[in-house]
Amino acid sequence: MITRNHMPLRRLTVEVPGDLLVREGVVPAAFFAHNESVEILHVYSFQPRERVLLVRVVRSGPRRTLEQVMRSRARLRRRYHLRDFEILRVEDGGRTYVALLRQRNPGALEAILEDLGARVTPTTPTVIRKDSATLSFLADDGAARQVFTLLDGLGVGWRLRGRRAIRHPVTHADEGLTGRQREVLSLAWTLGYFDIPAKVGLEKLAELTGLSRNTVSQHLRRGLRRILRESLP
Repeated sequence: MITRNHMPLRRLTVEVPGDLLVREGVVPAAFFAHNESVEILHVYSFQPRERVLLVRVVRSGPRRTLEQVMRSRARLRRRYHLRDFEILRVEDGGRTYVALLRQRNPGALEAILEDLGARVTPTTPTVIRKDSATLSFLADDGAARQVFTLLDGLGVGWRLRGRRAIRHPVTHADEGLTGRQREVLSLAWTLGYFDIPAKVGLEKLAELTGLSRNTVSQHLRRGLRRILRESLP
């Protein structure tokens, strides 16, 4: 994969102290009073100063059913200052749950995104625990150096755990999609928009993305049209 400035992308994984992310507002301090870790499965960026995250949370407290977690949704949303919080499923006998949340970009993350923009893309694996956090992102060499400089400026120790070149992807039917079409389709699929019966509608997708209902509908229709045009004879 080649970026616009023709520099190859790399997947970089760094380890930082967990308290750094608490201090910078990436994870609220209260989170670790009830949970062991949060794994970021996917990051959506529909609006400039906020993010939509698909996460897997491992609890440290009593196991809970989906119904119990759903009853706590409003309280959890207030506790963690979330703009939206959707529980998708409960796993591991109630010890783990997968959720979609929407929040404003915190300090350190917002600074990186504003300075580097599309040149840095959060990716997996990203797992945050109380004592340490593993953070992964895609970047060219120049952007990676800037990220490392920003980390140094925060005055904490960090360690590079992985650095791997990204190979050219295999051609798929969705290759012709725009970035926005791919993100909207991915979110719609994750939330069950295409399920029968549908679990969410256009109104919920519009609320989560900050886009109008009509804009979301257009991205879905145009994205599906591209995929079908490439897939059908």
